[in-house]
Amino acid sequence: MQTRMSDQRPQKRSLREHAQHPVVLLSWLRSAWFGYVAGLLLVGAMAFFDKLYDYISSMSTFDAAPFGLVSIVVALLWGLRPALFAIVIGLIVIAKFITPPGLLTSNIGKNIAIFAPFVVLQILAVGVAFRFEAARRRVLAAQQRTQTYAQELEVANQRLIQANEQLERANYLKDYVVLRSSHELRTPLTMILGQTQMALRRLNRSGETPENWSALRQYLGIVEAHALNLRMLIEDLFDLSSVRAGQFPLRLAQCDLGSLCRDVIKDQQACSGRSIELDLPSEPLLLQADEKRLVQVLVNLVNNALKYSPDNTTIRVRVRPEHAHLILEVHNEGTALSPVQLEQIFEPFYRTLDAESSPMKGWGLGLAISKEIVERHKGQIWAESAEGKGITFFVKLPVSQDYPD
Repeated sequence: MQTRMSDQRPQKRSLREHAQHPVVLLSWLRSAWFGYVAGLLLVGAMAFFDKLYDYISSMSTFDAAPFGLVSIVVALLWGLRPALFAIVIGLIVIAKFITPPGLLTSNIGKNIAIFAPFVVLQILAVGVAFRFEAARRRVLAAQQRTQTYAQELEVANQRLIQANEQLERANYLKDYVVLRSSHELRTPLTMILGQTQMALRRLNRSGETPENWSALRQYLGIVEAHALNLRMLIEDLFDLSSVRAGQFPLRLAQCDLGSLCRDVIKDQQACSGRSIELDLPSEPLLLQADEKRLVQVLVNLVNNALKYSPDNTTIRVRVRPEHAHLILEVHNEGTALSPVQLEQIFEPFYRTLDAESSPMKGWGLGLAISKEIVERHKGQIWAESAEGKGITFFVKLPVSQDYPD
């Protein structure tokens, strides 16, 4: 395979070079130096045809029009200097080879008077042709500048449209986050206020009895649980906003991703009692990252896999090196997601219909926070899913932060 690819590279280079040949050749043909050569050749051709006509015809004539045409053509194609050169060469050829031998004799004044209008007309024609060509080139240059400005304006317009779309999306997301967070905050606050009011009314009505103290402990337990949920939501919102705004700087240091996976999986197995398999290579998986934030991503992905997969299934976690990156895979046997769901799953507060109807509580912020953390590390995160094959989350992280995106 390598030999075949190396054989194809010279062929592609050769094709590219051949494609450039017409451009180089056209540029050389339009150069002023070639104009001098072309003027000389065209004057010689006119002299040859004049002699040929004299040889065929019984009457010798002198026709200056072809020589004037040569200088005009040279002026249009190659500019003023090659055209003047063609005029001079044409006059020399006419004087030496075309006209009768008496041109340079004692009657030279009369001959010059005859040829002077011809020379002046040639110069005027060349001047007009040159001005016409210069005007044409200015028009072409103006058209090119106009086209360039139009293209730049189109690019700027496209950027403006993209910026406007991003602004509209950010505005929509802001409104959505405010609306959803207001709803999520209202629920635990309502429970906290309700339980507190019930405890106070019972104490005010019956006094401080052992039964009331027992009920008060129960109410306070419910209040504590909802207060903890409320604090978790506020912390997630703070994490999401601070990471997105860049207000939480990364504390980069060398860490072992394999060791972090072992610690996180050990804790998650102890809390859930679920089976989690870990597949790691034998060598250390070192990278530059913020260890605390990376652990947050691992916890979110593994916890998400535990939440939305059947209890009797196994979660599989795998880390493998790939060139200058490390690839983390977290697989669960949950319900397959559609392509639309896979695109939206990393949006804040997004939860699938199955997740919304399940008893598992959540706000849909864990994956959004993970996405922001991974992208702050110059990495990528995505999910793949297929019917009967579950869901796999992928995280691709550069080993070094100096590695280009």
